[in-house]
Amino acid sequence: MYDLKPVGKYKITVCTNLPCALSGGYHACEYVQKKLGIGYGETTPDGKFSLKEGECMGACGDAPVMIVNNRSMCSHMHPEQIDKLLEECK
Repeated sequence: MYDLKPVGKYKITVCTNLPCALSGGYHACEYVQKKLGIGYGETTPDGKFSLKEGECMGACGDAPVMIVNNRSMCSHMHPEQIDKLLEECK
C-alpha cells in the first residue's frame, strides 16, 4: 500500500485478487514482467517502471485490472492493451 523506497516514474500495480487472477491477472503480470525484465517490487534499471502486486481494485467486471501511479485504472489488460500502455508511458 505504501512505498517504503523510491519507485519508478510509472508505478504499475497489477491486481492479483481472485476475480482478476481467474480472468488473466497472473498472465497479464507475467507478460509485464517479461516485457520490462523485472519482478514484483522491482524497478527497471532506467528508473522508468516499477511493478507492484495489488489487492482488489473494485473493478472485477473489468478484469484483469492495473493501476498506473495510483491514479489511472486500466481495464481488460491483455497483451495488446499492455503493449499500448507501455508505449504511452515512454
